[in-house]
Amino acid sequence: MTHWMCTNCGYYVRAANSPGQCPTCKQSCSFSDVTCYRPDCGGEGNTDLLAVNGIRKATVEAPPQATHGPVSVMEVLPPVYVLGNLTEEQGLKVRSLGHTKTYETNTIICRQGSEAHELYLVEEGRVAVKMELPNGGHAPSTIVNSSGAFGWSVLVRPYLFTATAMALSRTRVLAIQRDALLAYMRANPRIGFLIMQDIASVIASRLRNLELEVSARPREPASPGIRAM
Repeated sequence: MTHWMCTNCGYYVRAANSPGQCPTCKQSCSFSDVTCYRPDCGGEGNTDLLAVNGIRKATVEAPPQATHGPVSVMEVLPPVYVLGNLTEEQGLKVRSLGHTKTYETNTIICRQGSEAHELYLVEEGRVAVKMELPNGGHAPSTIVNSSGAFGWSVLVRPYLFTATAMALSRTRVLAIQRDALLAYMRANPRIGFLIMQDIASVIASRLRNLELEVSARPREPASPGIRAM
């Protein structure tokens, strides 16, 4: 599947062919191929950071009447799936460690700064993951859909959630307890290594998305009273 991004609003989709009309801005606009064809961005399973950044910059700088509001890159980039490196049998074993929880729309599932006790695999629904910044602002939301995961802080010290997760619709998740998961990973180091590879990919993806968002924001002019040294 090819990675496509709307050049008018930044909507992202994976499809064999370019869509005829954008479902977000409702325009019959062109879609740009943002598939990564270079080794340094990981190959065709990923998007090309440079191409996405160029479209994102263009949508931010476009006149207001040209779009219905730019879509945050963090909302539209493809997810990285935890357990994606495991075989079906290994994945089923890890999933057997969890239990199902259901959350209604607008329910907070976990809060930034609280202790991370569970890793969440989304079985049905949509979850918004938003990070509060030190200056009081918020980073753009990451939208986690079915088959995605959140709560990776459960495997990384100091085991504190780095963002708040809220159900955008009625959502069913598989919650895997930290102690059970860590014990299984210690007993099966090969599987533990593969899981941590996926976790590292999730973290790297979030950092790339944040980099795109920050680079697309207008730079504040330097203070006239301060000169570069």
